Amino acid sequence: MSELPLIAVTDSASCPRPLPEQIERLTKLTQQRPQAVILRAKDIDCAAYRSLAKNTKHLCTAAGLPLILHSDWQLARELGISRLHLPLALLRQMPTCERAPLAWLSTSVHSVDEALEAQGLGASVLIAGHIYATQCKAGLAPRGLRFLHEVCKAVQLPVYAIGGIGFDATQHAELRTQGARGACVMSAYMRV
Repeated sequence: MSELPLIAVTDSASCPRPLPEQIERLTKLTQQRPQAVILRAKDIDCAAYRSLAKNTKHLCTAAGLPLILHSDWQLARELGISRLHLPLALLRQMPTCERAPLAWLSTSVHSVDEALEAQGLGASVLIAGHIYATQCKAGLAPRGLRFLHEVCKAVQLPVYAIGGIGFDATQHAELRTQGARGACVMSAYMRV
């Protein structure tokens, strides 16, 4: 098991089976068990995401695994889910009163300026990337470990790295050395 806390990020595009089935597999992992699941499903409509979120909440609750919804703060409130990930553009639009009841409010950042802005907007966790080369960002150069270090140094929030991260202990040690509190893993968790 990794010493670096890992968050599973769902992605049906890199998943060889239906996403609900893969999420159920994640909740049953004993090795490489994630500390939480970010329910990201960009390729489905709002009604399908709502249904998936309800089912995933049930699975995660039964497994004692925190669920982090992606992008929809109204749905999080409706389902009583206190963890939410928002793209920075949505965090900028989120009413301040909606942020207060959240135990976890993460956002993605791609520069030190964005990290500082997100901290000022009330984010409680930053997800910085992409750190390593990844198929999800094919053709786009990774920002690298130096970028991760600069973000971690600039803010007082926990920073999780994302992008090209798997279950490699050497890679995890590199991320921790740069100040990362944890990492988000998408493709590797979609194939377990």
